[in-house]
Amino acid sequence: MKKYFININGAETPVEIEVSENEVKFNQQDLSSYEYKFITDELLQLRVNNVNYLFKAETVHDTDIKNTEFILKHDSKYYSMVCKNELELLTEKFSKNRGGAKIKNELTSPMPGAIVKINVKEGDSVKKGDVLVVLEAMKMENELKATADCKIQKIMVEEKMSVDKNHLLIKFEI
Repeated sequence: MKKYFININGAETPVEIEVSENEVKFNQQDLSSYEYKFITDELLQLRVNNVNYLFKAETVHDTDIKNTEFILKHDSKYYSMVCKNELELLTEKFSKNRGGAKIKNELTSPMPGAIVKINVKEGDSVKKGDVLVVLEAMKMENELKATADCKIQKIMVEEKMSVDKNHLLIKFEI
């Protein structure tokens, strides 16, 4: 089961959504009767408890993390939505607590786990929000993303390698 936290129109308290293969929970409320279909890349038809909803979604491209902020249009009303998973919220929280260090020149593991996939190689140029490493922790795959445009200087891990919290994964050239 994956958890997402969605802030709608800048609300302080996010809405919690849990998604699994068979069910969706919206703020702990079971939405067992739902279906969805993408009509186009931007149009989504959602059917919840036999009621149809049509949404038009536009991705906001100038965000810290790729594909997390959207503008939704429903019934001629616009909704600003920021959707983040637990790892993205945790990473954001820790980076705010680090004070003045805005751009980090290294990627460290936010938790113990195993490296499932490395999507880059030394010398690659990456954009802010690109997925660099997939880390499996507690049977969940977590995508670790670039926090700035940079170049990969040194990869310190290999696939299938176990890592501890704060283990150095990648060094960057900023």
